[in-house]
Amino acid sequence: MVNVEVLWFEGCPNHEAAVALLDEVISSSGRQAAVTEVFVRDEATARRRHFPGSPTIRVDGRDIEPIVAVWVGS
Repeated sequence: MVNVEVLWFEGCPNHEAAVALLDEVISSSGRQAAVTEVFVRDEATARRRHFPGSPTIRVDGRDIEPIVAVWVGS
């Protein structure tokens, strides 16, 4: 099973669409995944979580955007 995190902040216009697309991808893959939505409420949380922007999707701790992963040091 893979662990997927969706990090987001309030008012993100893409959060719901990203979660819906993620659900579709997981369903069509036939793999099991534990999806956790992480609400990033403040700058301290953003810094602690190496949060580059909303939404951020990580699979087993790795950002799905390779350039972002390099930028934040994942």
